[in-house]
Amino acid sequence: MVGAGFSQNAKKKAVDAGDFPSWRSITRKICSELYPNNDARFRRAIEEASATSGFLKLSQEYQTAFGPNALRLFVKSEIPDDQYKPGDAHVRLLRLPWRDVFTTNWDTLLEKSRTVVTERVYSVVYIVDDIASTASPRIVKLHGSLPSHYPLIFTEEDYRTYPNRFAPFVNTVQQAMMETVLLLVGFSGDDPNFLHWSGWVRDNMGPSAPSIYLAGWLNLSSHRRQMLNERNVISIDLANHPQAHCWPEHQRHRYATAWVLHTLELGRPYDITEWPTPRKRQQVDVVDLLQPVDVPAF
Repeated sequence: MVGAGFSQNAKKKAVDAGDFPSWRSITRKICSELYPNNDARFRRAIEEASATSGFLKLSQEYQTAFGPNALRLFVKSEIPDDQYKPGDAHVRLLRLPWRDVFTTNWDTLLEKSRTVVTERVYSVVYIVDDIASTASPRIVKLHGSLPSHYPLIFTEEDYRTYPNRFAPFVNTVQQAMMETVLLLVGFSGDDPNFLHWSGWVRDNMGPSAPSIYLAGWLNLSSHRRQMLNERNVISIDLANHPQAHCWPEHQRHRYATAWVLHTLELGRPYDITEWPTPRKRQQVDVVDLLQPVDVPAF
């Protein structure tokens, strides 16, 4: 499952292309339009939107204030999909032997990567009607897609009504969670839909449910890590990498993503969920795992 953070690996088509937004930058833009002349309310809205649930409320407020069409135009203006092309990480991701790739992203970077990935032929599922007519491996756009596959799942109400409006998508993801191992990349793991789907699988399968892995630069507290473990989500936190202190701050997420992809490409049979412990360091040549083409050797 690919989240919004993965889109930061995209490449600009031109030097003057706008920056690919983070959730933080989108939040600030929404707040500035809602409260252009009220600094105190602006700051309060930013604080309230720090969590995913708060962000959904904020986008719901924007839609209430300006209307659904204004929200749609806002998303199209903020996601510079036409100004970017897939990065190396997108291509490497699709070259791995996934059964399916689920994404909540609205951009089309994964779909564009298919022209480069000749080893595997991915179908794209934009709407629920596509599910029955496509074969794995598939790229499944769970939350809509630019430029024309609406609705884009963005507001609190969108998430509340999602299970009924898009039940086939819910069933598809839950089936995958029951049958295979799920890896989350560029993803925080606190998306309300994901929490609902994974909770349903735990309720019905108990300890026999396959593990879910969350990988990247996470910088988790011990309490947060334990909470994820209780949800059957095993964190692979590259903030604990022994060479992480060498990674430039603005490149940490990119380096972490490259490390995850390189490790999957190597297919090393070791348990990185406990790494790095002294025992694991004896079993694994860490330097070998830090040699993807776009990550400097340390």
